[in-house]
Amino acid sequence: MGGAASGARACDNGLDQGDSTSTAVPQSVLGRTGIQISRLGIGCAPFQHKQLGVKEVAEVLHRGLELGVNFLDVAPNYGNSQTGFSEEKMGPTIKEIRDRVFLVTKTEEPSYEGTWKLLRQSMKRLQTDHFDLVHLHNLGHEPRFPDLELTFSDKGALGALREAKKQGVVRFIGASGHLHPSRFQDGLETGEIDELMNAVNFVVQHTYDFEHKLWARARRENVGLVAMKVLGGVGANRTGFRLPAEQYSNAIRYALSLPGIACAVIGIASVQELQQAAEAVVDFKPLTEEETNKLAQIGLAMSASPPWKTAYGEPLT
Repeated sequence: MGGAASGARACDNGLDQGDSTSTAVPQSVLGRTGIQISRLGIGCAPFQHKQLGVKEVAEVLHRGLELGVNFLDVAPNYGNSQTGFSEEKMGPTIKEIRDRVFLVTKTEEPSYEGTWKLLRQSMKRLQTDHFDLVHLHNLGHEPRFPDLELTFSDKGALGALREAKKQGVVRFIGASGHLHPSRFQDGLETGEIDELMNAVNFVVQHTYDFEHKLWARARRENVGLVAMKVLGGVGANRTGFRLPAEQYSNAIRYALSLPGIACAVIGIASVQELQQAAEAVVDFKPLTEEETNKLAQIGLAMSASPPWKTAYGEPLT
C-alpha cells in the first residue's frame, strides 16, 4: 500500500511569477494526526456536475498540487448515474498522484456492513487501496444516524472504520457535517475521532456555533479541525445560500482566524475558482477585533432571515 502524503509538493505554483516558497498555499498540522495538510482544501462535490468530466477534474487536481493544495474531500453520494460521480471522475488522476494528496471520503451508512460496502465502492471508484481520512458523513443528521450507540459500536459504522484502520485501509477517523453539535460531542466521547469538519462561517456562528459548542473541547483534545460551508452551502430541499460575493475574502479570513483551525474546504468547480481561493489563502491575514465584531453584526442580521434562519430545518442543539 502506498503511503499517503504528509504534504503536497509546492512546485511552479504560478500564483504569480515570484518565488514559489512565498506564494504556495501554506500548510498546517491536522491536530493529533501529526500530518501536514494545506490550509485550503478542495471540496469535490462540484465534480459531480454533468459539465465536468475526467479531463476537467484532472486539470483542477493537478493545478491544486502546483499551488500546494493536497487536501481533497469527497463522498460516495456526490453525484448520480446521470451526471456521474465525483469519485469516479477523480479516479484516473488519483491513481497518478495518490502519494501526493491527503484523500478524504465519507460513509453515510450507520451499519458495519454498509460502511464496508461504501469503503470498497469508494476504493474502486477512486482507484486507491486506502484513505487518509474517512468521515462519518453528516453525523448531526439524526435520520441518517438514528442510533448513535449502535453507530459507535463494533456492529456500527465506527466499528467498521476501527477495523479498516487496523487493516490499513483507513489512517484516521473523522466526523463531518452541520446540525446538532451535541451529536458530535457524543462522537468525541468515543475517543476515536481524530478530526472534525463542520459548517463554519460568520453567519452560522449565530446558529450552529460549532466554534463554541464543540471546537473548544476538540482543541483541548488536540482533535484536528477543518472548516466547511465557509462560503455558504446547500440546505434543505437543495436550496442554496451563499455569502455575498464582496465578503469572499472575509469569509475565508473568518474561518482561518479561528484558533486551532487547520484547513478551510471550499467547493471547487474550475481552475479559476481554485486560483481565486488559493490567492485568498496565501494573502490571509487574521481578522482584527474590529473586523471580527463587524462581521459578527453582519452575520447576526443575515442569520435572522431565510434561508439562513431555517438552518436546514432542524434544531441546533
